[in-house]
Amino acid sequence: MKKALSVILEDAEIIELIRILMDDDADEALVWLKTHFKGKARDLLEGG
Repeated sequence: MKKALSVILEDAEIIELIRILMDDDADEALVWLKTHFKGKARDLLEGG
């Protein structure tokens, strides 16, 4: 079953994401994902 995951970002967060993608910064990408998706993926699996 497919499920959707949404995240609302401020302009500064979008700029940070773009910087991470442009720099191919894997460590910062992991930190960013943990910060913005913390708990959301688990909630989806548990019935959200």
